Amino acid sequence: MHRRQFLGALTALTASGVMTRSWAMAAPAQSELAQPEGLDPQWWPYWSDTAVRIEPKITPQEQTTIPHGYVRQMPRTRTRPGAPIVTASLLPPRAYDWAGQRWNIDPWLLYGVALQESQMKFGRQTLPYPWTLCVRGAAKRYGSYEATLKALRKYVDVRGIRNVDCGAMQVNWGYHNDKLQSFERALDPYPNLDVGAQILREHFDRNSSWRLAVALYHTGSRNTQERISRGNRYSRGVFNKLANLGLDASELATSTGWRRYAP
Repeated sequence: MHRRQFLGALTALTASGVMTRSWAMAAPAQSELAQPEGLDPQWWPYWSDTAVRIEPKITPQEQTTIPHGYVRQMPRTRTRPGAPIVTASLLPPRAYDWAGQRWNIDPWLLYGVALQESQMKFGRQTLPYPWTLCVRGAAKRYGSYEATLKALRKYVDVRGIRNVDCGAMQVNWGYHNDKLQSFERALDPYPNLDVGAQILREHFDRNSSWRLAVALYHTGSRNTQERISRGNRYSRGVFNKLANLGLDASELATSTGWRRYAP
């Protein structure tokens, strides 16, 4: 997808303010993915001219009022000693690799969850989209960070709705505002990904199963048959998307944690 087409898609979203609809579920075929050499985007496994990284853009006035600040560049983390090295034809986006190292999760597993949670089609490609809210089960996509932040504040502070899933990882404000800390951080892509990874890791630590951890990321518990069935469908969807990317879903499901991917 050409850069101008991508920006055109964002312009259309901005013009309409918000789009609420059902988005296609299909992940891109392996043939549609760019080669991994020279990966520039930190968020998606595509060439820099086929996808543009979306970052928060704030005014100097806003910068002084944000209590926790923004993560404007990829945070640094130390490589886990003894982590296995995987030779792969497709490398995970660097942002997911960073969060995977922090929480000892395979980066592709995190990407699969983000794709399931906030997928949006750009031409023939389907990508996680950070300017996404889900308000009481209704998905809403916005054209900018500022528009999403304004909407989140309105839903929570003005309308008193706390059941709002935020950002690429769709972290629920009502349940996890203590981890998100602020509306700004809830929608800042790095803290959002970091909190989502923390939640997924906590589910794995309690259950020793990535398939179950992924299911619980969606449902929170398995105390009813409906939640069990819904969680199982969600987990299958995540691993099916990873398989559609050409990855070994069974290997990801049995991984012991973060792995270094190398071409």
